[in-house]
Order: sequence, then structure tokens, then C-alpha cells
Amino acid sequence: MAGAVADPVRLDLLAALLAGEATVTELAARAGLPQPRVSTHLARLRAAGLVVPVAMGRHRAYRAETARVKPLLDALHATGPAAVVKPSAAAGRERRADTPLRRARTCYDHLAGVAGVDLLEAMRARGWVRAADRAGPGFELTARGERELARRAVDVTAARASRRRFATACLDWTERRPHLGGALGAGVLDALCRRSYVRRRPRGRDVQIARPLAGWLGR
Repeated sequence: MAGAVADPVRLDLLAALLAGEATVTELAARAGLPQPRVSTHLARLRAAGLVVPVAMGRHRAYRAETARVKPLLDALHATGPAAVVKPSAAAGRERRADTPLRRARTCYDHLAGVAGVDLLEAMRARGWVRAADRAGPGFELTARGERELARRAVDVTAARASRRRFATACLDWTERRPHLGGALGAGVLDALCRRSYVRRRPRGRDVQIARPLAGWLGR
């Protein structure tokens, strides 16, 4: 398994498949690589039990084994190996073009991209979250932060009761700085969507910032 993820391209493929099933053609277009090369990488991931093929009409797609892949990627982000920290070619293209995917997107079920990174920095500056006093990157919610997020309809109680990690420092794919992940990150994105600050799109990972997030922060 270590060998299977010891390549930035395969890490990007796993991150893409966590967002949803995709064909080799779709993955090749995202990665900017020839389809045979993507197929070779997928075969390596499949042999390690990290992805599985699924039928999609007349075509074959792939999906990630989420229960295995997500904790693995979280652990890699936590230790910060060169393969994860080094920006991929695809991420570099998104940054240079300043695409909608770079500016605001979902990462699993939390807000990522420039919008996600900026939101976390603003929450830290306001004293709502602080670095966790434990091993590994993550955050703790301050008493003030708990009050402020509750005022903004973030279900902190449900986030704490979740079996997943509460508030993680998720290394952003394009920005290479953390955005807020974990159960709390998911709760924040849900609240932003309910208050119509963020709108999900029917397809794809990019989201629309319908209203400035400064308004949500400053309420």
C-alpha cells in the first residue's frame, strides 16, 4: 500500500475519486495525462485495494474505497511527506488559470480552495479555533468559537458526536495550506449552504460563493 501511494499522480487520482466515481477518460482529462498512463496508475491502486471498478452504463468507472483511502490520505497530510506537500502538475494548472475549482470547491464534505483556506484563517484570527494541544495537526473549538458557530447554525453537538475526527487541518490541494476538515468542517459547509452563502453545483466539485463569506463571519 505504501508503494501504491508513493506517487503524486496516484494521490491526485485517489483525491479525485473520493469526490465521486469517474472514468479513465475523465481522470485523464483532470490530470492532463494520457489514458494508458492513468490506467496503469489505477491498476496499481486497484491491486492495493484502494480503488474498485464499477459499471457506468456502457463504460467502466472507478471509485475509491473510502473507508481505506480517506484515513490514509488524512494520515499522509498529517505527516507531510514530499509526495503530498509538493504541488502536483494539475494543481499548478488550476492555480495559474485561477479556475473556479481553485477558488472554491468541496474536499470530501467541507469547503476547500481559496475560500476554504481564507475561511479557516479568519476563524483563527477571531479566536474561534486554535491549534489542538495534542499530537497531529488539528484544531480545538474555543468557548467563543462554540458560541459564534452555534449562532450561525453550525451543529457543533452533532459534530462532536460524530465518529470521525472533530476538526482536522486538511492540506489544501491547490493552496498547500490547511482548510478546516473533519466533522466540524462538514458542519460549517452545511450551515453556509443553508444560509445561501455557498451553493453546490449539480455536478463537479466546484461551488459558487453566492454571498461574501465575510458577511457570515461578521454577523
